[in-house]
Parts: sequence; C-alpha cells; structure tokens
Amino acid sequence: MFPQVVKFSLVFTFLLKLCFSSYSQENADELIIVKEFKIIGNKTTKENIIIREIPFSINDSITASGLKNKLERIKSNLINTSLFNFVTVEPVYFDDHNISIYITVEERWYWWPIPIFEIEETNFNTWWENKDYNRVNYGLFVAKENFRGRKEELMFLFQAGYTEKIGIKYVVPYVNKNKTNGLSLKFTYSRNHEISYGTTNNLRDFFRLEDAYVKKEIYANVGYELRPKLYNKHIFNLEYTDIEVTDSVEFYNDDFLSDEDNSMQFLSLNYAVKRDKRDNKNYPTKGYYYDMNLNKDGLGLLSNKLNSLYVTSHFKRFWELSNRFYFAASLKAKFTIKDGPYYLYRGLGYRNDLVRGYELYVINGEHFSVFKTQLRYALLKNKVFNVKMLKADKFNKIPLNIYLGAYFDAGYVNSKVNTTANPLVNTTLFGGGVSIDFVSYYDMVFRMEYSVNKRNEKGLFLHFIAPI
Repeated sequence: MFPQVVKFSLVFTFLLKLCFSSYSQENADELIIVKEFKIIGNKTTKENIIIREIPFSINDSITASGLKNKLERIKSNLINTSLFNFVTVEPVYFDDHNISIYITVEERWYWWPIPIFEIEETNFNTWWENKDYNRVNYGLFVAKENFRGRKEELMFLFQAGYTEKIGIKYVVPYVNKNKTNGLSLKFTYSRNHEISYGTTNNLRDFFRLEDAYVKKEIYANVGYELRPKLYNKHIFNLEYTDIEVTDSVEFYNDDFLSDEDNSMQFLSLNYAVKRDKRDNKNYPTKGYYYDMNLNKDGLGLLSNKLNSLYVTSHFKRFWELSNRFYFAASLKAKFTIKDGPYYLYRGLGYRNDLVRGYELYVINGEHFSVFKTQLRYALLKNKVFNVKMLKADKFNKIPLNIYLGAYFDAGYVNSKVNTTANPLVNTTLFGGGVSIDFVSYYDMVFRMEYSVNKRNEKGLFLHFIAPI
C-alpha cells in the first residue's frame, strides 16, 4: 500500500542515526550533590511550576561530567513551557561536592488582546495565488496565558470574515498535587458563507452563497492529560460535533456527510501518546519527538451512520553535526481502518503536512506517508538585539537565529475515492529546494523556501512554522 518511499525513508533514517548519533557515557567520576534550587525572576509563575520541569530532586547526586548536560536539559524543559523568553541555569558551589542550582527566568507577556487577521486556506501560498480577501478572518483574540501563575490558559475568540466564530478555551495542566494530571475544556460555534465540498485536479472545489450560511457548526471538547514523567504524555479527548450544511452542498457531493440529510451529530474519542525530548519545540535543533494518535469518529450514541477509525504516527529526529550545522528528518504516516465522509477526509497539503513544492495542491486520501529531510547552517546563532525604543522589558530584548538550508521530501497518498479526477493520488511525490529561516521570540518563525517538485514546477513559498 505504501510504496518505495516508506522503505527508503526508514532505511535512510537508520543510516543517518548510525552516522550522526553519538553514544555518550558518563565517566565514573566524583559525585556532586544538589542541595538547593534558587529561582530568580519569576514574578508571576509559581515556583512549583518551574521545579516540575527539573529532571532531578534536592539531595540527588550527579556526576561532575554529566552536570553540563543536566543543566542544558533544565533550560530546554523551561523554554518548552512557553512561559519564558530567556532562561539561564548555573551551578553555584558550596564546596567540591555540594552545589546550588541558580535558575534565572525572564517571563513572557501573558495578557494578549490581539487583533485577528488570518488566511483561511490550507497554507499561505494557496491564498497568495488568488489573493481572495473573502477568505480572510478578522476579529479579536483575548488570551490570559499562565493564568494565576500556574501555567493555565484562558482564551476567548471573537471572529468575523470567512469563518464567523466565537469560542472559549480553558486549560488546567495540573489538577493534582503531584502535577501529573491535567484537564481542558473547549467550545466553539462557527458559520460560513462558503465551503469546500470536494477536490478536482487536486484543487479544492468551493460552493458559496452571499445571502445565506452554507455551513453551521457547534464543537465541544473535554480533554484529560496524564504526564507521569517529564517527557511522556497520554492525552484523551472526548469531542462533540453538530454540523449542518445547505442542500446544495449535498447536491454537489452526496458523501459530504454520513447521514442522508444535510446535518450530522456525532461524538469522537481520541487517544494520543507523545514523547518529546527536543531542545526547543518551537524550532528544534537537537533531540527527538514521536507520537501516535488513534481517532474514532462516531461512537454509536447519536442518530447517525458515522463510523470512522484511523491512526496516525509521527517521528522526528534532530542532530547537531557541528557548532553551526544541523540535520533533521521526520516520517509521518496515516492509516485508515474505517472510512469517513468527505467532511473528515484529509491527506497531504494542509499546514505542514505536505511535500514541499506541492503547497498549492490538496492530495486527500485514506492513507498517506511523508518523509522530510533538512540540512541547516546557522548563519546567525543566538544573537540578542536590545531595542532601547521599546520600554517594556518583555519585548526590548529580541533574540534572532537565521538558518540557511537545503531539503528533500518524499510522500505518497493512497486512495480509492475520486482518484480519476486527482492525478497526484496514488503516485510518488518528490520535492526539494533551498531555504532561509528566521526564528525569534514568542514562537515566531518565518521561512522562505524555493522548491522544485517532481513535475518540474518551481516556486517561492512562505511558511510560519518550523519545517520539521
């Protein structure tokens, strides 16, 4: 079902591990005892939230040769909380065998009344082709991050434009004393004058009514997260969806919803397991990440015929080859056990699930695999600019990293549905090119990539998320 690209990607990743992975073993040297954690700069964040990210405890022993790696791990863990712009971790010696660890943090700005201006497309490049301002969302996004200093999130959404939407989200990462269990609640109501009902030539087909809404949707989610260790998570989500479309949508695609009429209500259950040991989840250069997701749409509790089941898995690995050279590879795959309607149909071409060079296409299917590689050179590394005209301490120190890169991607989408009208389905996809990436604070990433695909189509593409 999955052709040579999967075998090639697995073998290639294995060879890269042999070439670039380093096996390290701490020497049997003197032990150092951690006697104290000293935390500085946390005006909002509770101290126990920071201590939760430290991979050892008071009075634990660390070998002298392993101390540097332990301190780097603390810094990475705290950066990955998205609570701080800068983190420094330093040991202070009481004597040759006892130390205090000083952790200095510079907190982010946590209160965000942000105007919304976003593109409602599979990615920015699809919109740039026609610059259709009917597919722009605008409004106000209000968020209180690190609510009560406990890493909680409280968000409100008021949006108009292509998708009119209101919503609320509340996340409590820790609800027990050991800080291993978390809960989340989410609710949104949205409606659209336009909807994508199918694909032809791997481009989306749209239906629009100016004087009526063609789709209305209510969505609610209750999530439970179990984090027994620092780097492992188990996430459970129970979702409710109520969707209604006009009769015209069903006329153009009678498989848009599972039910015979133009509305559908259903429950979904999702389970995900994740392991994350990247140095920076926003833009990693070292470490690894993998996940596995099992999703069941339609639990038989509401009056509909929906019965969809699929599994996805994603693996990423990052190597520091030298002081400025980095290599990364990833493999993502989806396997559908039971098909769903077009409303739930997804493949490659959405956000970062794509073979670079095919940004303008949507390649839907029941199954897919995509393999990505990237070699990067740090043209500018860990440079911090002090902008004196910005008086706010949380904004006037601007970190900047610039990476030059070269990449190669391969992918395959397998489908038995609507294959004659979409030639990129059931064929191997290749794409590659060169890039320049800009990385700054508040998780900002800006990428410019010049890509060439298997069809010999060339283009400059823009992205706002890490490539892998």
